[in-house]
Amino acid sequence: MNLYNFCKPQHLILLLAFSFALTVNTNQLIGQQIEVPRINTMPDIPEPYHMRDWQAVAHGYDSLVFNEDLSGQYLPVLFFRDQSVNYPDYQSFGLHTAIGTNYPTSGEAINVIPAVVGATLAGIDKSGQFNKNWALMAREFFNKRPEENIYLNHPVTHSGHDWWYETMPNIFYMQLKYLYPEIAVFDEQLPVMANRWKEAVMAMGASDTPWQVPYMNYRAWNMSEMETLDSGVRQPEAAGALAWIFYNTYVATGDARYLKAAEWAMEFL
Repeated sequence: MNLYNFCKPQHLILLLAFSFALTVNTNQLIGQQIEVPRINTMPDIPEPYHMRDWQAVAHGYDSLVFNEDLSGQYLPVLFFRDQSVNYPDYQSFGLHTAIGTNYPTSGEAINVIPAVVGATLAGIDKSGQFNKNWALMAREFFNKRPEENIYLNHPVTHSGHDWWYETMPNIFYMQLKYLYPEIAVFDEQLPVMANRWKEAVMAMGASDTPWQVPYMNYRAWNMSEMETLDSGVRQPEAAGALAWIFYNTYVATGDARYLKAAEWAMEFL
């Protein structure tokens, strides 16, 4: 798997460049480096220098956190749910967010799914490792309820608390879907998830007749009530996360409705 293809940077770059070009003259982007004599004496590559073997670190981390046979204080950090909630006929798993946690059966999507994605990028096939399909088991974070129907940080929780925790699990899921295209349930989840976010953006004021950009300067968005959370630190940059979700859904499906939704989010951003 090629990391360049996985990240699809050309897609995100095109979106960002288009938005940036609306307000900035490209001639202003030509940087002029100021010579700083003291800085000029510093080597580009220090000596001695040793780059840590991050491939080995990734493999070592994977062999630790996915080892269910470890014993000792706070070990293993892996646990299973034999009776899942969103897909009750199938097993799911979690990883402890913190070592020595007071909540031993609580594992966050923002930890679990990237652990599978990262291991895959390091060359580990997580669809059959230790006779388990870790990638497939991550489907449990899809809160399969009409009032939510998006990926959230826990299998059973509610949106409307913090936009970061409510957009990132969906991004991580889409990365996992890209890496494991053979997992059919990911294909089933995609339009449901994307349509739900599209409904939310339209509830924020998006319209195409006439064209109207949604207002997205909130702390979070409650999907079940289609209401905002305005208290606390606002996170308007979540519009960028939603643009990424919409655009990559468009790339995966070819459905122009998601491209339009990406444009709404980018125009607000």
